[in-house]
Amino acid sequence: MAKKVKKTKKSAKSGKKILLIVISLILVVAIAAGTVIFVKYKEMTDPSNMIVDTNKYDFDDEETVPETLASDEYFDMIYEETAASFKAALREWATNDADLIYRNHVINILCCGVDTRNPNAIAGLTDSIMILSINTEKKTITISSIMRDSFAYIENPDGNGGTFNKINAAFPFYGVDGLIPAIENNFKIRIDGYALINFALFKAAIDEFGGVTVPVMQYEANYMNANYDNCSIEAGDAVTLTGDEALAFCRSRKCDSDGDKSRTRRQRQVIMAMLQECKNIEVSEVDDYIATFLPYLQTSYSTTEIAKLATRAVNEGWATYEVKQVLAPCDEALKACNTSMWYWAVDYPLAAQTLQNEIYGETNIVLAEDRISAIQLLTRYGEY
Repeated sequence: MAKKVKKTKKSAKSGKKILLIVISLILVVAIAAGTVIFVKYKEMTDPSNMIVDTNKYDFDDEETVPETLASDEYFDMIYEETAASFKAALREWATNDADLIYRNHVINILCCGVDTRNPNAIAGLTDSIMILSINTEKKTITISSIMRDSFAYIENPDGNGGTFNKINAAFPFYGVDGLIPAIENNFKIRIDGYALINFALFKAAIDEFGGVTVPVMQYEANYMNANYDNCSIEAGDAVTLTGDEALAFCRSRKCDSDGDKSRTRRQRQVIMAMLQECKNIEVSEVDDYIATFLPYLQTSYSTTEIAKLATRAVNEGWATYEVKQVLAPCDEALKACNTSMWYWAVDYPLAAQTLQNEIYGETNIVLAEDRISAIQLLTRYGEY
């Protein structure tokens, strides 16, 4: 049986610093996208924005949880159906009503950046989709980059059918109410909350830290210097970037032979560097930090819930957790396709099983030995 959380007393100073780290964990992952969203502070705390069922995760709940899925009476294992075509396989997987894996010791926060040029609107493709997973049993923080060009079946949240498209189209079609189920239904994990961060916050956060230090390859420096204003970057193993330069670093994509894979790598490099910097912020900087950054944040978490997260972080030592980086879908579950549009064809059962194992250390997905994947169907019948 899972152990109950033992609460310990911490100083006010320690609590404030952990609060800053928790807020940073929510903020930093999302800002790597380079969004242009302006959301007033009152919208952050507006209960109407709390689309995620907060009863899903009770931060004060000390209920015990079975150690494995096999011993959990509330879970059924997921088996693939046999589909006749690529699109049929995608639709059947996304609509099979299978149990989403969850554990009380895992928190999954969906963090996105939206590619829009209107500072007063929340519209456009999700330029970056990441999941921040805090596993208090495994003592890990997993940063998973969802490939935005992954082709998927996306359900309409009003129940009127769905569409086949890249997964980053879920947000402009249906908003956060559609994007969250698109992630949940295809990867079979439960999302506990979300955060959207604007373009200005990204640069402000970097400059607030005095820059961010990351490795920069020569071809990356050449591309950014030639294509972005305010960039004068030299290659090296430890290059300190300003806010403008870090934004260019995170958004660059056309310089890579592997497209979005290297772009997500750069985003995660910035995130890892900023998470490290969060540990060095002085308590005296907390108030200014929060006052500067929170007005640009739209999230399903209220300030009270962030405080609860901070309390857990103190008691459970999140700042010491191992941080892992994951690409989802995994390479083995991807096939590049270029017809009327470029996209990744995805073997979602394999992708979901792999992601579950990365985040939870277990999976409720069973793959048949003689399975025919959606990618194999696509290759066999040429259904693009």
